[in-house]
Amino acid sequence: MPRSRKILLTTLVVGATSTVAGMGVFAAFTATTDNPNNSIASGTVAISDNDATNTSMYVLPNQGPGSSTQRCIRVTYGGTLPATVKLYRSNTLTNGTAFNLQIERGSGVTGAFPSCTGFTSAATIYTGTLAGLGTGYAGGVDARGAAWNQTDFVDYRFTVTVVDDPTPNTHSSTVSSGVHAFTWEAQNN
Repeated sequence: MPRSRKILLTTLVVGATSTVAGMGVFAAFTATTDNPNNSIASGTVAISDNDATNTSMYVLPNQGPGSSTQRCIRVTYGGTLPATVKLYRSNTLTNGTAFNLQIERGSGVTGAFPSCTGFTSAATIYTGTLAGLGTGYAGGVDARGAAWNQTDFVDYRFTVTVVDDPTPNTHSSTVSSGVHAFTWEAQNN
């Protein structure tokens, strides 16, 4: 038998065998089951405050040495996932060492922002100069001391005091903190 005929015959035999084997596979009994309608959705991390659409907590011109001002704000957690919340300031600060800051965590505020009516302190979370408060999450202060869950809220009382500096001629011109912000940042645990 010529060689080309052998190759052709071998190819036909292999092809026919494969076809028969394939038909045998499709002829077997089969059954399936399924688990339909699966889905996945992320939880949320959400935090808000009662500052009436980003109203300043304080604008304090013409403050004398040792003068103090207190303002309160309520922060509420609305996320569905537990979170750790930290409080820090913006890095847009000048003369931060000329002002002392005390931040207390508490509850009971009944007045509108930024009133402290009804405030009861539970803990002081920061005492130092305005400049000493951290400027990011890593350097921020723990805003509650525990994980926040949906609908948790905390009232904060900020006490700002002008440092009494008796150095002659130190205050012959205005010393200002410049515009700055406080941020509460929630991160899922």
